[in-house]
Amino acid sequence: MASSGYRRARRAGQIAGLIVLVLIPAIGIFRIDLAGASLMVLGHPVHLRDFPVVAGLAIVVATAPLVMISTLGTGWCGWACPQNTVSEWANNLTHRLLGTRANVNVEGAGLQVAPSKNRVRNWALLGTQLVAAALILGVVPLFYFFPPGEVWSLVSFGESSQFSRFIHRLYLFSAGLTFIDIAVVRYFWCNYGCLYRFGALLFRSDRALHVAYDASRSGECARCNYCRTACVTGVDPTRLRFFDRCVDCGECIDACNRLQAKRSGGDPHAAAGLLGFRFGTSDRRPGLLQGAAYAVGRAGWPGAICLAGCVLLGWGLLHP
Repeated sequence: MASSGYRRARRAGQIAGLIVLVLIPAIGIFRIDLAGASLMVLGHPVHLRDFPVVAGLAIVVATAPLVMISTLGTGWCGWACPQNTVSEWANNLTHRLLGTRANVNVEGAGLQVAPSKNRVRNWALLGTQLVAAALILGVVPLFYFFPPGEVWSLVSFGESSQFSRFIHRLYLFSAGLTFIDIAVVRYFWCNYGCLYRFGALLFRSDRALHVAYDASRSGECARCNYCRTACVTGVDPTRLRFFDRCVDCGECIDACNRLQAKRSGGDPHAAAGLLGFRFGTSDRRPGLLQGAAYAVGRAGWPGAICLAGCVLLGWGLLHP
C-alpha cells in the first residue's frame, strides 16, 4: 500500500457506498413501486407470481452477506457500509467540537465532554451540522418507494403529485430517524441491531480477511496505544478477540506503520508495522491479486448458491 496508507482508499469506498445506496433505486436496479404494488428489478416490474425473479432475488439477498462474511469478514463494515460511514463522520465531528474523548452516544459511560469545549457555540455547531446531514440523508429512503421524479419534486419544491402529502410526511419521519441515528445511536446499531454483525459472529473465521498482530516482533512494539487510539471502534488491535467490534478499516495498521517509519527516521526500506491484513493464519501479507484469488476460493457453498440465485434471477428477467 502506498505511503498514504489505507485511509484514502477507504474514504473512496465509503463515498462510493453512499452513492451506490442512492443509485440502486434511482436508476431502477431495485425499488418498491407503491403505485403499481410491485417490485422494480433492473427496470422490470416484478409481482409475487413471478417466481423465478422473486426466488432468485431472495436467494441472492440471503447468501450475499454470507459470501462477504466468509471472504472479507467485516471489511464491508469498515469500507462501504453507510451506517458505519455516517457514524464515523459523526464521531469525528463530535471529537473535533467537544473533545477528543467526547461521547454523546447512548452506548458507553454516559455524556462526556471536554470542559474547555463545553460551550454553547460548539454544541450549536454540532447540532446544526447533524440536522443538515439528517435532512440530506433523509431523502435517500424515499428513492426506494417513489420514482426519482416524485422525489425530485419534493427536493425542488416542484408541482404536487398524488403522493405529495404522503412523501412529505415520510420524509419528515425519515429525517427524524436519521437525526436520532447519527446524533446518539451511531455504533450502538452496529453492535446490537445489525443482522450483518450477528452473521459475522456466527460465520466469521480467521480464514477470512482480518487484522493480525505479529506477536513474533512484540519486542518492537512501543506499547504506545497509538493503534488503539486510531481505532474507530475503540478496540485493542494487538489483542483482538473473536467477538470484538473490529471493522477491518485499517486505521490501526496505518498508525503502526507511521510510528515505525518515524522511529526509523523515515527510512522507506524499514520494516513495516506490527499490524497487517491477513487471510487465514499465514504471516505473509497478501497482495491484491493473491487476496482476490483467495477470497474467490473462500466463497464456498454460499458463493455457489448465490451464483445460482443470480442465474435464476437473470433467467426470470430475460424470460418474463
